[in-house]
Amino acid sequence: MTRKTIMKPSRFISIAAVLLATNALAGTVLPPVDASSLKLKVYSIMLSTSALCTSPITVFSSAVPTEVDFLASPTLGSGNPADGTYNCVIIKMSDNIKFKPTTSSGSCVSGVEYVNDVCRSDNGGTTQAPDAVGAATSCTGTDPLPVPDIVHLYLTTNALAGTGGNTFLQPTSSSSTNGIKLISPLVVAGTAKSKFVVNAAGAVDGSNSTCGMNPPAFGFVKL
Repeated sequence: MTRKTIMKPSRFISIAAVLLATNALAGTVLPPVDASSLKLKVYSIMLSTSALCTSPITVFSSAVPTEVDFLASPTLGSGNPADGTYNCVIIKMSDNIKFKPTTSSGSCVSGVEYVNDVCRSDNGGTTQAPDAVGAATSCTGTDPLPVPDIVHLYLTTNALAGTGGNTFLQPTSSSSTNGIKLISPLVVAGTAKSKFVVNAAGAVDGSNSTCGMNPPAFGFVKL
């Protein structure tokens, strides 16, 4: 990666954690449990000041993704975005995620690593790059036969995000339900440092025939 010297105060963004995705739950509802690990492969991370995720800037990009345990608080990239409030984070990633529950519950067994294909053909999964023109791309794979697809995950402060729309499609208006709710935006001001974190407490659910993971809480905290 080429390093560039920028003649202005240094700012730092630590991309510490992330993840998503749900199975449709059926049958007996069981108490959710925590995850001890959460792994995914990330290609790039983008930021947008708009809750509609338009005109994003890239703060991390790699042609070859690396599998990372997001609950281990890794730093995936750093950047020096202009001062402002960033209301959207876009994660370009593989749609096959791995996680381990801390406690056995229903179909989930403590310490066993599960693979969820979170964008599949049998659940009508589609994805689209930010500001893309044309139809969205259909995902492949069926439960329980995961097939990796490259998808874009939209985390946004948009008011209705995560209330029934598509996790992997860009919000289209202020009333759009696409994306996952970003609880707090990234605020860049001077040399202040922020960290992007995920709270996966109670996110693992064994109520379905396949152990699944519901969306954790996402947001930024000041360091």
